[in-house]
Amino acid sequence: MAGRSLPSTAAALRERVSYWWRVFRAGLAFGVFGVGALVIGLVVVPILRLIPGPRRGKEIRTQALVHLGFRTFVWFMEGLRLIRVSRIGTERLRREGPYVVVANHPTLIDAVLLLACMPQADCVAKKAAWNNTFLRWAVRGAGYIPNDEGEALINAGATRLGEGRCLLLFPEGTRSPLGQLGRFRRGAARVALKSGCDVVPVVITCDPPTLVKGQKWHQVPDRRVCITLTVEEPIASKDYANRRENVAMGARRMTASIRALYEESLGYARVHTSELEHRTRR
Repeated sequence: MAGRSLPSTAAALRERVSYWWRVFRAGLAFGVFGVGALVIGLVVVPILRLIPGPRRGKEIRTQALVHLGFRTFVWFMEGLRLIRVSRIGTERLRREGPYVVVANHPTLIDAVLLLACMPQADCVAKKAAWNNTFLRWAVRGAGYIPNDEGEALINAGATRLGEGRCLLLFPEGTRSPLGQLGRFRRGAARVALKSGCDVVPVVITCDPPTLVKGQKWHQVPDRRVCITLTVEEPIASKDYANRRENVAMGARRMTASIRALYEESLGYARVHTSELEHRTRR
């Protein structure tokens, strides 16, 4: 009996050590992210502000810096063997704007992964980021847009696109429920229609799921996470700008089409048309 218990005890010990080693690496990654954000926000951004020039140029320089910082951070996470990122068609995210990038939102680091692929991108940031001790200075310096409801966000996004810039939006507004999509808001479609710009959808998959909504950072999976970014063909906003219907109707149809693309790409069961229209109408 004692002999049989020794291997199981050793296996349990190895499993426990392996778990805490994964937690340590995850904690290290979060710590490096926080320190990097503080250095960018408190040291580099003020220096960039001293360079003469218009606000637009300073924001774009800061966004380029964020891009390089996030690329380095993703490389660091891959080096720690926490994640492995596959990129399909991401060269479309490096072409000059204007265009709107939309993506599903399965993990906490989706914005980091996408901005690491985009040398310039305006982003809609949650109020939590604006108030976060580590992030707020970089967020302000990059000129990211607060996620205010209503016309303020639509007008701000259309203005950036009118300047030839790119805009990143998550139609769900927050991380997706595990194994499904959240309700799609019509903001991305409204901005695209108002500006006349194309929408570039990015499908993100994450296996095994990690950093999902409601999950703590230390609840790490038992193996390296494989994340795939797949950039789909652009959706032309002109196809939804019908003179016989108002912008709200066009935005509703466009949002429904974008959602259907994600449901098909992710293999989720397509909701009934009437339910989808009800969701996008709200």
